[in-house]
Amino acid sequence: MARYPTLKDVALRAGTSAATVSYVLNGAEGRYVSPEMRERVLAAVEAVGYIKSSPASSLHGKRRGVIALLVPQFSNAYFTQLMVAIESVVEREGYLLSICNTFDDPERERDIIVKMAAQRVDGYIVIPTVAAARNTAPIRKLDVPLVLVDRPITGVEDAAPQITPDNFGSGFQLGRHLGEAGHRRAAYLGWVSGFDALDDRRRGFWEGLRAAADSPVDEVSYAGEFSLRAGYDLAARALHEHPDLTALCMGFNVPARGSVNYLAEQGIVPGRDLSVVLIGAPDWAMTGQNDFTLVDLLPEEIGRRAAEELLLELSASNAGRGRTVVEGRLRVGTSVTNLTGSEETRR
Repeated sequence: MARYPTLKDVALRAGTSAATVSYVLNGAEGRYVSPEMRERVLAAVEAVGYIKSSPASSLHGKRRGVIALLVPQFSNAYFTQLMVAIESVVEREGYLLSICNTFDDPERERDIIVKMAAQRVDGYIVIPTVAAARNTAPIRKLDVPLVLVDRPITGVEDAAPQITPDNFGSGFQLGRHLGEAGHRRAAYLGWVSGFDALDDRRRGFWEGLRAAADSPVDEVSYAGEFSLRAGYDLAARALHEHPDLTALCMGFNVPARGSVNYLAEQGIVPGRDLSVVLIGAPDWAMTGQNDFTLVDLLPEEIGRRAAEELLLELSASNAGRGRTVVEGRLRVGTSVTNLTGSEETRR
């Protein structure tokens, strides 16, 4: 089992005592330590990846029974479902889940990881910010159990397992569904996320639409912030600039709700006046009068697999490295107009 470096590890590297290391790191007075030794201690700290522990975590290498979960958006129902699935799995094995919101802020993500390391948590499940490759480097260096979830990060495949949705495949399913229903004039509404892999949703959508189309397809794509307002504005812009559109594909559920709000405000009924599909399965898309065609990314399944992967790492088993992709499930609602007249595309 991987462990956090201790004062003894630093002392061994620096060629001094643990007491001297403690004096240097705590800035204690009353004992002389030469500048040369101070430099050696600090260099040793960097070399072994030592992170100062909090007083509450002085368990001398024992497990604490705590797993850290870093989530970027507490307000996103998708992540809520994922969190609940993770918690249900790790609690059965006696672990407490410590959940922190990064607000998609790389600096906050870094600070949380450092603080959790100071608490000597047993492992990490991280839904990354754009700087996660850099921010998780200290714990990857120590080989502390780590699983990355939802957002694929390049360059760390051999250092930590990743459990992600099938972004390209989810977009492809919806594009093909619209294409088979006869749609050729569509727009994709996305998010400027900073994650190239999340743009696979857009790429997959257009690939799927082209695969089912019998004529050329013009790619009309818009992207904005991750907010209701951005989704509202993107839908308004798309329909204003391209009044001949017959379909919209909304790539992310939070902006999607803003887009749907705009349609409702304009009296545009999905499935009657305009075909509308989305990636994700928020409750609002399937309740009341809403019955959207969508791809469920299966956050519960992703969360379950992530938790099981971390437990394998904690048990010192050979957990799988690389990336596990969970295929989304197409749910056909009533929000797509069939322009071909064929019953097959309605099923």
